[in-house]
Amino acid sequence: MNSDVLKIDSLTYRYPGTSISALTDVSCAVRSGEFICLTGDSGCGKTTLLLAIKGLLRGSSYSEAIKIAVPPTVDAWSTSIGHVFQNAESQILCTTVAEEVAFGPENLCAPSEEIARRVRNALRDVGLDGCEMRNVERFSAGQKQRLTIASVLAMNPSLLLLDEPTSQLDSQGKHELCAVLCELKRQGYTIIMAEHDPRPFAAIIDRYLLMSGGGIGDSVTILPKPERYAAKSAAMSQPAAVDGQSAIIAVKGLSFSYPETGTALEQVNLQVMRGELVQLYGNNGAGKSSLLRCLAGLVRPDSGTVEIAGLAGPRPEQLPGKVGVLFQNPTRQLFAESVHDEVAYTLQRMGHPSRETERVVMETLTLCGIGHLAERAPLTLSFGEQHRVALAAVMAPHPDVLLLDEPFAGLDFPQRLSLLDILAEMPDRYGTTVLIASHDELPDQSWADRTLKIKGGHLVETCH
Repeated sequence: MNSDVLKIDSLTYRYPGTSISALTDVSCAVRSGEFICLTGDSGCGKTTLLLAIKGLLRGSSYSEAIKIAVPPTVDAWSTSIGHVFQNAESQILCTTVAEEVAFGPENLCAPSEEIARRVRNALRDVGLDGCEMRNVERFSAGQKQRLTIASVLAMNPSLLLLDEPTSQLDSQGKHELCAVLCELKRQGYTIIMAEHDPRPFAAIIDRYLLMSGGGIGDSVTILPKPERYAAKSAAMSQPAAVDGQSAIIAVKGLSFSYPETGTALEQVNLQVMRGELVQLYGNNGAGKSSLLRCLAGLVRPDSGTVEIAGLAGPRPEQLPGKVGVLFQNPTRQLFAESVHDEVAYTLQRMGHPSRETERVVMETLTLCGIGHLAERAPLTLSFGEQHRVALAAVMAPHPDVLLLDEPFAGLDFPQRLSLLDILAEMPDRYGTTVLIASHDELPDQSWADRTLKIKGGHLVETCH
């Protein structure tokens, strides 16, 4: 029988400055070679538990409840625990892919030949071989997530912690990751993965630990299939109002390229009517984020024209009140000291009276289900909670257009459905047009008025 590589006994943890425990009386054991999946609603404690195992939480008293057995096979050039964060960008440090993957073993003082071997093997395992000299900044979110996994694998860990590793991966990326993890399990790695949707990994998961309210409930070997689709709510029962076929977004002959990687968009033509609910669907690297950046004026196209919300060739300083943009990584747009102040910021910048600002802030917080987080610091929240805060911040000014880049990352299925429900109200409630860029099909496939498919920088199909 395999021995325990990890044992946790009555672990309780509360973040400094908060009154509610993030983890409460957590106890579990993980055997060598097991593949364990932590699953549960957003904010249930999955990320905090992984941080505790890695020893990354503030304070040291919690560490007494965690015992880790380091196998004798771990050498001086390896680390006993490898941790892939939910937000890939937070652990990327270097400019090029090869430098990033080599960073860990270099700091462990591994010989140069060993470093080169580990870089090659890790990149091959995650499907990024041949990308050694690519600029990391030009990677899509999904590619960055695979890169962080490669960086951790290069340190040859015996225990691998994965926090929502599929949140930014398309279906092909999930399939490739599953193959990687299957091989790692065959090699004897012990893996603990926090995941909302573990179905792609069902064949290799040994046990599921069900988390709720900071504690571990049941340990099961078969997980009930989650409800992926829901019936349309009353708010979603009517088609979005279209104002006399008035185009709120008009793109003609748009082309855009990056210096390092070449063409990202080529001869894109697009019209989105006022009040439409639109999904932009495509795999990682297809051009979704690049198109949204062009629409928001965050990058300038090489050729072609963009008109959005009455702005021709938009610039970022013109967007408040007209165009709201939600980025893939919410931490890139969260800066205020509290959730309340984050949501109020744009309204204050636009000169709204304080009483009106307060009313809209509270209305938006309630609509997004985060009223209880109003006084929390945004950067102390879970990734899913941060996404909802960032969404509330861009929704609050009631813009003419909402551009949402992968808004489902870090959200469980009920929250994804709830988000679609909220967005479906926007056209009737505020006259807002909503464009969602996503590599996954929507959890309610009847939500969108149109689905635009993008592949290789081309809009290749439109589904009504």
